[in-house]
This record gives sequence, C-alpha cells and structure tokens, in this order.
Amino acid sequence: MIVLDVRERVFAALEWRDLDYVPWIVKSGHLPRGEWERLLRNRGLGVSISGSVFRVVFRDVVFSRIVKGDYIYNICETPVGNLREVTRTGLPSEGGERSDKWVVEHMVKSVDDFKVLEYLFEDMIFEPCFRDFEMVDEALGGDGVAYAGVGYSPLMELIVRYMGFRNFARVFKRDPGRLEDVLEVIHEKKLEVCRLVAESPARIVLIGDNIDEVLVDHRLFRKYCVPFYQEYTDVLRSRGKIVGSHMDGRLRSLRELIAEAGFDFIHGFTPPPGGNLGLGEARESWGRTALWVNIPEVVFYEDASSIVGYVRGLLGGDCKRGLILGITETVPPSERVKGYTAVLEAVLSYGKVG
Repeated sequence: MIVLDVRERVFAALEWRDLDYVPWIVKSGHLPRGEWERLLRNRGLGVSISGSVFRVVFRDVVFSRIVKGDYIYNICETPVGNLREVTRTGLPSEGGERSDKWVVEHMVKSVDDFKVLEYLFEDMIFEPCFRDFEMVDEALGGDGVAYAGVGYSPLMELIVRYMGFRNFARVFKRDPGRLEDVLEVIHEKKLEVCRLVAESPARIVLIGDNIDEVLVDHRLFRKYCVPFYQEYTDVLRSRGKIVGSHMDGRLRSLRELIAEAGFDFIHGFTPPPGGNLGLGEARESWGRTALWVNIPEVVFYEDASSIVGYVRGLLGGDCKRGLILGITETVPPSERVKGYTAVLEAVLSYGKVG
C-alpha cells in the first residue's frame, strides 16, 4: 500500500503518478495558525508557500512613498518622466483574509506614460536568491510544497499591476500598436526571469495570471497570452520544471486555447458554482493537465454535510488522478473551521485513489 506525505502527494498528482489520497492543501495566507489548524494538519491537511528565487534591482529608477491619511502615494522617477500610483488603505480585511489596501489610481493612465514604463522595465536587473527559497522548502519538509513564481504574463502584468482594466481598454481601442510595443518589452524581461527561475531549485513554477473569460476574451487570450505562455513553458520545462498558471475565473470559452499553452497544471481552477467549467469538461479539454482546484468561496456558507457532498462530487468518476484540492482564494473566517474540517473529512472518506 502506498503511504505518502503531503509533499509527495502533490508531486504525484502533478506528475500523474500513483498516490494514496487526493492532496488537500491550502495557501499559507489562508491558513491561520492555531489549535484547529494543527489538528487538521496532523490528519493530512497541507500548506503551500510561494517563495521567491530572485530579487529585482533598479539601476537608475528611484522610488519614493508618501503617506497622507488613508492614502499611499508611490512615485516612480526615471530620466524620461515619472509615474504615480495611489493606494487606499484601512479597508475591511475580513480578519486578515483579504488585503486592506486597494489601488485607486494606477501608474499608467495614457499612451504618454508608456515610455516611462518601458524605461522602468529596461532598467530592471534580476538577481538570484536561491538559498532563501531552499530554506523555506527545507523547513516545510513533508507538510506541503513551496513553489516559485515568475509573476504575471505581459498582458496581465500591464493590466493588473500598472494600468487597470479601464485604462487598458481605453488605450487598446485607440492605439493597439503602441500597446503591443510595450508588451514586447515586458515579454523580453519575462524571458530573463524564466531563464533564471529555470536554473533555480524550485520544482514547481507558477505564472499568476488570474484569467477570466469575461475580462480577457478569446481574442485577447489567443493573441496576447498563448504565444507568451508557450515560450515561457518551453524555457522552464527544458530544465525539468512543473509549470502552471493561476486561472481562477470563468474559462469555458477559453478551454481549447488553454490546451495549447503547454501547462502541466492549472492552479486555482474554480469549478461551478464559482466558475463555469466543470471538472469533467476540463479533463476532456486538457487531458493530462493536472487540476489544482480552488473550492469556491460560496460553498463554505453551506452546512458541513453539504460541503462534504460537494467535495464528494469533485472526487467522483475518474477525476482523482492529476487532482489537487486547494484553497487559493478567500474563505470567510467565520466559516473556515467548519469548512476546512468538512473538506478533510470528505477527502479521507472519498479521496482514496486506486
């Protein structure tokens, strides 16, 4: 009989090898430490930790920070101009489950800001910090897995970190050619990151894109995501990395394009009622791409028996291999103990493989 610790289960699932139980693992930030958490981890609940294998250094760009009441003003100064981002603080955080900050003014507001953003990226230097990651991974041991990230792909980097969807949509409509120039600059830097991460000790590598078909439709995804994904996965997999992307939204209209991207797993995959693509449908579209499932937040508002029933449904049929159950998004703190306990009970009762 195969008996594995959490780490071994996760790697067995990602690589489609034999295992004993479907792994049940929660992101570190969604697993507050305490007596109930210790009891559940002693029974098989695992933890996943995102660790960095590089740091970013700037040669000429200067950053400054000004705090005025509930607002933080982040200023980026370069020889070709400045950018400003404004963040609102002091927002409700659901007991620390969510961030208490929100960007209310993005750095890039118009095409005129692109030259500054391009300078910002071209000024970046990436320095390895492999030992930092190794220490996190070694300390975690068999209790879970540490993984490294390469950040967002160029399109999502531009939207999420620098422009916001509204500014992006406005600029894309008026001057798509100029926007594509910027994407190419970011892409070249992402390739540098991928080459560095490929040489790191991390075995699992994540591209954190938060894809949703309503915000990034099939036309954008086909042109500005898939070709970049293919280049990154080629670089990373050539050095034996297990590569995935965080796609936690509605994916039905993108499922055939996702199959072309070259990922070993989809992280944060959210089935109904949160997403719109079922586990079985995803299997049909993506074959042996492992699914690292995010159990939808709304499920945790149900009673314990309903949660067990939902998880039992996920574990039915032929879906147990290549499957990891996880929490990659918010869980209401008031429902956490009940919910995590119910999921563990379901895994122990119905998650045995083979």
